[in-house]
Amino acid sequence: MTDLGVDYDYLYTIKNDLGTVRKEFKECTGHQEDMRDEYGSFYVSGAMDDFTTNWDDHRKELLDNIEKVGKLVEQAIENFEELDKELAEATKGKKKNK
Repeated sequence: MTDLGVDYDYLYTIKNDLGTVRKEFKECTGHQEDMRDEYGSFYVSGAMDDFTTNWDDHRKELLDNIEKVGKLVEQAIENFEELDKELAEATKGKKKNK
């Protein structure tokens, strides 16, 4: 039987990084109107409108997936911490019985 090792620092880093990505995805809206005059061409402006509309749709989907993965990481952390606690208590009980 092998030992299970859990790198809590790594799990917390993932959780924090997902939070940062989530925040960036939420805040990266509304720049299209600011840039409209910079394009210079109706065709470029129209293409950028199409692109940003498409990006907004996919950004929402990505944001949902980022949130789902974040919740899974949080649940994994909670489950491993609870398991660690239970195993520590079980080990204490065995030592007392010896």
